[in-house]
Amino acid sequence: MIKIINCSRLFHFTLFLANLMLIQTAFAQGSITGSLIDPNGANITGLNQDVILINTGTNEQYSGSTNLEGNFTVTELPAGSYNLSFLFRTAMYQSYSEEGVLISDGETLQHDLNIEWSINLGTIGDDPGMLAIDMLRDSGDLTGAPPRLFDGKVDFSGMWVDTQNPEYAPQQPPYQSWAAEMNDELRAMNFQNPGAYCLPQSAVMSTDGFPWQIIQTPDMLIQIMEFVTPGWRQVFLDGREMPELWNPSWQGHSRGHWEGDTLVVVSTGFNDYTPGFGIHTDNMIVTERYARPQMGRMLVEVTVEDPEALTDSYTNVYEHGLVLGEEILEFVCAEGNTDPAHWEQPVWQGRP
Repeated sequence: MIKIINCSRLFHFTLFLANLMLIQTAFAQGSITGSLIDPNGANITGLNQDVILINTGTNEQYSGSTNLEGNFTVTELPAGSYNLSFLFRTAMYQSYSEEGVLISDGETLQHDLNIEWSINLGTIGDDPGMLAIDMLRDSGDLTGAPPRLFDGKVDFSGMWVDTQNPEYAPQQPPYQSWAAEMNDELRAMNFQNPGAYCLPQSAVMSTDGFPWQIIQTPDMLIQIMEFVTPGWRQVFLDGREMPELWNPSWQGHSRGHWEGDTLVVVSTGFNDYTPGFGIHTDNMIVTERYARPQMGRMLVEVTVEDPEALTDSYTNVYEHGLVLGEEILEFVCAEGNTDPAHWEQPVWQGRP
């Protein structure tokens, strides 16, 4: 028997395949690969975090982790223009951002990121991000249930470091117009971190990136942190109220209460120029929610409210890892600052 081929149907099928191949070619995805380069031209090693690209046309986000040798690759990128960012918390290097990175169809773009120095001195152990990586590695696997005090409450005691988890991208303050203008003016002044002037670097310690220790009793939680001023903080857990008379201060006044296994710390009484939360007023309220889902892991959710400076509240999450066999070291900020009168900016300003 002779089979008769329907030429018309075969033609249309062939045309369909050809069009499909053209479509696939037209929408071939690209990629970007490169290295993290320090100001000396060397690869920056040890930062296992994400390079993030956001397509300016679709607002879709793509990411790829850096390896410990300082190289990264982000794949499956549709052609278009991207805003690139590499955000991390260390004192040795500044975070990196770049707009208008162009990816063509099917292209593998070679694009190194030139990372600038930050506020560190470049000495061994001076960078808390790199130090945290070493201490977490040496502490090993710390999974398992968290410890508890004799009253059954979760015990947060221990020495902790920032894990620099890229999953928790920082949220920026939603400023009212006057606060946004003031923030732009302050940024234009290009002041160094207030820590360079031996001043506090944040209203609460949970947002700083340095090693810190928690000592907990049923009535009080004490936080100790090296490399910051004043280096200690107390949180009252005995049910007391905010003092009626309180002079606004850098760290405010902190009271804690329990919601199940979550410790909720509410801090008020800040002055209007304490760092860590951008432009704010002395009516700012910071609420921290501490959770310890595992022996070696602590999450701190920080919510900021200030109806006089912000259009809405905002929340950031910080992940910390437990380290063993370490201790908080002495830090005297003013030691060695023998001639501040010759600094380009000898007096720090929290507001323009």
